[in-house]
Amino acid sequence: MPPPPRLPYRVVHYGRHDPLTHVGGVETFARNLGLAFEQVEFMTPATLDVERVRRERLPVICDNHWVLDFPEDVPVIGFQHGVARVKWGETRNWGDLRLLRAQARAARRPNTIWVACAEWISSTFARLHGNRAHVVIYHPVDLERFDGRLTGERPRLILHDARTDHKGKRAIEHLARTFPAWEFEPLACSPEQVPDRLRSARAFAHLSRYEGNSIVCNEAMAMDLPCFFTRVGLMQDASGPTDVYLVDPKVARRRTSGLVEAFAAFTASLDTRRYNPRAWSTQHASPDASRAGWQAAMHAFEQLRDRY
Repeated sequence: MPPPPRLPYRVVHYGRHDPLTHVGGVETFARNLGLAFEQVEFMTPATLDVERVRRERLPVICDNHWVLDFPEDVPVIGFQHGVARVKWGETRNWGDLRLLRAQARAARRPNTIWVACAEWISSTFARLHGNRAHVVIYHPVDLERFDGRLTGERPRLILHDARTDHKGKRAIEHLARTFPAWEFEPLACSPEQVPDRLRSARAFAHLSRYEGNSIVCNEAMAMDLPCFFTRVGLMQDASGPTDVYLVDPKVARRRTSGLVEAFAAFTASLDTRRYNPRAWSTQHASPDASRAGWQAAMHAFEQLRDRY
């Protein structure tokens, strides 16, 4: 059965890095726009061509504050990946403080259609800056690549993506020392290898102190892996996933006995409970759901563009 047709638009994604050469959540999002649109091009500050955008009236989807690189007479779409003010509260680093200030300036830009990847992000921006998203579109997952077919070949493997402290690095290291019978390994591979890497594991753990809407968590859920998550990001949405094991991020940050007890309960449940997070993915994070959301966003964008 052929896949449903993609939306008949040529769009441009604009962000800091080229998604064809850089690995990251924003870049994965940019590449995944190809699940929704017939044609997707990429621009960065090094390749920005405002005159072409203006001349061809191209829809540009910007990584949030990068909307500021476009003259105010050019309508653009700003994508809200996360809230820097909330992230800075956890990290307290200068990069996130600069991002916080840039997001506040971007929120005041006219001629901007805002799209968010989670309801909590949209409502938080509304409270902080008054730029609630026109549409909330959860990050889609290619459900044919992430097909939910687990092999179980490594029944003691817990995969994670704890690259930094705020992503749960020390919490994972603490669990690895406390539970030597389990193998903890990072999901360190090329994007093409991620599905097979996930399908071999017993579970996926992500103990971040902050997330917007983690794409790697979405991919693990789509693969139907049992998931051990902190209640951050997407897990705060009223319509967010429920068939996952959640812990308070403060418990993970402090690495107390509560974290050890929670992980022990989670691993014990693997023999008694059938986790099915893929069901949420097929309903809320499918390419079909994404296309419907982007159709609504493009309708709002065209109405804005037609006024200029």
